[in-house]
Amino acid sequence: MNSLLKMLKERLSACLHCGSLQVERAGMCVPCHEVLNHYPHQRRRRQEWLRALYSWNPGESDLLSALVLSLKGRHNKQGWQHFAQMMVQQHVPDLPAGRRLHFVPAPSKSGAEDHASLFARALAAHMGGVYFPCLRKATSGKQRRADRGERALIAMELVEKNTELSKNSTDILWIFVDDVLTTGSTARAARLALGSPPHFEVWVLAERGLSCGASTDMLQNPHA
Repeated sequence: MNSLLKMLKERLSACLHCGSLQVERAGMCVPCHEVLNHYPHQRRRRQEWLRALYSWNPGESDLLSALVLSLKGRHNKQGWQHFAQMMVQQHVPDLPAGRRLHFVPAPSKSGAEDHASLFARALAAHMGGVYFPCLRKATSGKQRRADRGERALIAMELVEKNTELSKNSTDILWIFVDDVLTTGSTARAARLALGSPPHFEVWVLAERGLSCGASTDMLQNPHA
């Protein structure tokens, strides 16, 4: 009965973009989902640390904007599982062999699990990695409305000490997981809190366009 109700709920939901009742993937109908292929992420020079599915320019893609909004919070587990699977299919062949994978979600302001946690959990499950929610925000304030200067003040700290948080952990690839990369300051704060490990990457659903060019430098030089 539960499986039947789940199927009916999925089938009766409307596409988050066009309103079609033929929802198939991550809250979208198949045609809308295929439109996402028009916005593939393109790595820029010196962005080896970043893996993303899409490039998002608000105002240019209503579909991506609706998708990012619909995935916020902790209620779209199925959607995040879908995009985690897509991420694995695209990026696993490029991963260095022989390293343990620790997926660290971006912490929410409240400390409760949210979209970053769902994404990190799904990625860890698909890749046989470790889900490692070890960070919390050390500053307050509204992230969405912070300007570039305010975002640079973001800091994080460890929830609890762990012996693996060491520069000597050369066999661990630390993967910071969030929904969107904007300026890179949140990821930079996470890397600093983790002790600036030698192997660190950022995995997101989308890289937001019109971001400051300093994001690359912040990740390359975390103590700058």
